Amino acid sequence: MELIINNDVGARIDRAMLRKLAKKVSLPARLAAKRAGRQAKRDWIVSISFVKRGAMKKLNRTYRKKDRPTDVLSFNMNEGKLLGDVVVCPSVAKANARKYNVSFNAEISRLVAHGLLHLLGYDHGRKMFEMQDKILEVMNHA
Repeated sequence: MELIINNDVGARIDRAMLRKLAKKVSLPARLAAKRAGRQAKRDWIVSISFVKRGAMKKLNRTYRKKDRPTDVLSFNMNEGKLLGDVVVCPSVAKANARKYNVSFNAEISRLVAHGLLHLLGYDHGRKMFEMQDKILEVMNHA
């Protein structure tokens, strides 16, 4: 999975960690496709953007009708190699990290994993959250 990382807010983002995370998240999707007898796409492209609170609030209002910033949104494109976009708000992530008593990088990992799982077709539910927890455990961010 190729990542295009847009960090216009200047947040301290560990790009190597994001690439490792994307590899871990895409592995179960490739294995599931193999079990089902399908060829799994290995050459997906995903855009990950880090945006300010105001931009995230506007996106959340436009696409979810919620007039407040959120931590992560995902937009599935599934056009050719482009799987979609994951948008993260670092300032909300920072508040979450304090609230959950985890590091900023651990929270960024959780949010990006969450967004990537949505792009791979998972909806909120036990299966998605179990997979998210397993991935974060492997990443040492559990």
